Amino acid sequence: MTFMRTKVVQHYAFALACTGLGAWLTEATGSLIPLALGGATLVTATVPLVRAIRAARAVRAKPTSRR
Repeated sequence: MTFMRTKVVQHYAFALACTGLGAWLTEATGSLIPLALGGATLVTATVPLVRAIRAARAVRAKPTSRR
């Protein structure tokens, strides 16, 4: 499975969609609550994404042997 098809990336894409939907609802209703909820969803989805990216890079990095 590629990294782009993992659950973490799918959750992040969903959070981006929530932010876009919140921006649209803010424009339609004049209330900032939908945008705030979409932004909060995106913030909570960012931390697991960053952790997954760092873990993937750590696996790919080969430790150097100093002898």
